[in-house]
Amino acid sequence: MTKKMPISVAVILMVLAALITFNASFLYFNRKYNRKLNETISGYSYLDSLLSVDEIVKQYYIGEIDDDEVRAATIRGYLNGIGDQYAAYMTAEEYAAFRQEQEGSSVGIGVNVIYDSTSEIIEVIRVLPDSPALEVGIKEGDILTGVEGKKVSEIGYYETLDLIRGEEGTTVRLTFARDGEEFSVVCPRREVKTYSVTGHVFSGNGEVGVIRISEFNSTTAEQFRAEVEDLQEQGCKKFVFDLRNNGGGELTSILDVLDYLLPKGPTAHIYYTSGESQHFESDESFLDAEVAVLVNGNTASAAELFTAALRDYTDRGTYHAVIVGTKTYGKGVLQQYFIMKDDSAFKISVGRYDPPYAENYDGVGILPEVNVELSEEAQSVNFYKLDDTTDNQLIAAVNALNS
Repeated sequence: MTKKMPISVAVILMVLAALITFNASFLYFNRKYNRKLNETISGYSYLDSLLSVDEIVKQYYIGEIDDDEVRAATIRGYLNGIGDQYAAYMTAEEYAAFRQEQEGSSVGIGVNVIYDSTSEIIEVIRVLPDSPALEVGIKEGDILTGVEGKKVSEIGYYETLDLIRGEEGTTVRLTFARDGEEFSVVCPRREVKTYSVTGHVFSGNGEVGVIRISEFNSTTAEQFRAEVEDLQEQGCKKFVFDLRNNGGGELTSILDVLDYLLPKGPTAHIYYTSGESQHFESDESFLDAEVAVLVNGNTASAAELFTAALRDYTDRGTYHAVIVGTKTYGKGVLQQYFIMKDDSAFKISVGRYDPPYAENYDGVGILPEVNVELSEEAQSVNFYKLDDTTDNQLIAAVNALNS
């Protein structure tokens, strides 16, 4: 007589059979996956070498390993090895701070400073409007001597800046020297609007407005328009656009500024490695004024596109601009940021951007029509402390306009 199998035993046998089948399938696909992974890695010898180094280090290294530090250093090393001089990696914190600055604000006390490496002093050259620094009485010309009880002369410039920065809502104790006397203030940290555009009426000629653009970020176009209109109301009919030491910035920002300045026509052409391209144009409205563009060897990227575009329209007889200073840096390639899962980011060059009509200037730079080096006397002064009487390049730009 055939015995019937109890239902409970049958269920157990079915589960075991399923587990055996699953286990066999898992082992099969796991081996297949590992084989495919090994084939992929073997196709990139540097990955194979890196894994070998990682295995040896973890087996023999006497110290502790910070996986986050190793990860960041590995990415930076890879980017350094591809030969792209503009490639860079930022941690999540660094990228967040970068984006905040590009959006025209930052968390801090609201001052611009300069550092004299010879005398090892940090001097306040500007106190921003509506800033914590303004509220506690910090003034232009104040010398920062200490932060949180530490002397600037002992900890250096960069550590001093790191100590001043911090989280919004916290405070920092600062010590300054003013007129030979020291004093301390406790200054709150909060989000402060930054200014990439500043301007003034040239002291030697009331018809010339000087506008300095330090970078191109998301607020630059708005600040630029406001500064031009303010100077026009003060009687300025000609302008010097000072782009010295301007390393560039956001492409959308420079395109907005060029649209405001130039008559109808192209402003930039972008050609990507994928073969795709983009072409941008200005509308019919434009700034009808004679301008001089002041540049030097640190004028780069978007600032060079600005310079090249005004030059191109001048060469075609539809604008009035003269380039003054020294040859620009020569960066005509475009970078793109890629965000990773942990919110860190890296950038690589993905294409080039050409001026409206002229050839790309990457690796070449832009030569000014009026070549003027900064005088030895001017070089002996911190660049950001030069004024209308000591800045010979600015004086040359004003003279070029008047001539």
